[in-house]
Formats: sequence, structure tokens, C-alpha cells
Amino acid sequence: MFGRAPRRSNNSKYYEVLGVSKTVSQDELKKAYRKSAIKNHPDKGGDPEKFKELSQAYEVLSDPEKRDIYDQYGEYALKEGMGGGSDFHNPFDYLSNFSEVVPLGGSSSRVRRQKRGEDVVHTLKVSLEDAYSGSTKKLSLSRNILCPKCKG
Repeated sequence: MFGRAPRRSNNSKYYEVLGVSKTVSQDELKKAYRKSAIKNHPDKGGDPEKFKELSQAYEVLSDPEKRDIYDQYGEYALKEGMGGGSDFHNPFDYLSNFSEVVPLGGSSSRVRRQKRGEDVVHTLKVSLEDAYSGSTKKLSLSRNILCPKCKG
């Protein structure tokens, strides 16, 4: 009653950043982002700020809910949390591991998480040309696991 309704926006900044129209499909959006990201990636001599802007634009436009809010109300609405923007934090996330630190109830009420195993390290020789061009290599690894029935 006392607040103002968000104003409609014809904001097209994110579309311009990615070089696409407002009617772009998700597939075309993905292709445009990948092409621009490769061209502007800081590791390839691109501008880090431009790359950050590209990533932010793609993050919003690739999510149908965020894209709809952006199309209707603009970038400001996302930053203010209308679309659950990146600045929004769920206050209950901080309490998610609380039950692991402070035991509540009997052992049956606890949920135990499986511990992560050790990292697998494998040496792979790659030529400088392959590393530069980004070739793909197949790698097969085998591992021993215990039989759940006989533990052998």
C-alpha cells in the first residue's frame, strides 16, 4: 500500500553484452555466450571485467525465472532480490551443518554423511600443441572395491 511498485523496464543491456536479440532461444544464447566467453576469457588475453559482465548476463538470461524478472523490471530488480539474485543468501544455509556439530536426539535421528575418499592422481603426458589447442584425451582408471556381502 505504501511502497512503490517496481517500474517496467525495456532494459536490454544483458542482451547487448551477449550480442543477441530479446527473442533468442536457449540454444542460441548458449552458443553466443560460449563464443564471447572464449574470445574474452582473461586467460586468452581478454578483459576480466568484460568476461565478468558476460558471465553475469548469461547467468541471468539462461535462467527462465531470472530472465523473466530481468525482462519485466531490469537489472535493478535482480540485485534487490526479487529474483533471488546472487546477493541473496538463505539464512538457514548457515544452520545446515548444525546437527553434525551439536548432536540432537538419539543416534537414529542423526543423518551420517559418507566421508569423501582420497583424490585419485594420475600422470598424463600431453604435448604442448595438445595443451594449447585443448584436445581431449580418454583415460581409463580401475579401482578395487569391497564386496558388500562378503567384505572381500
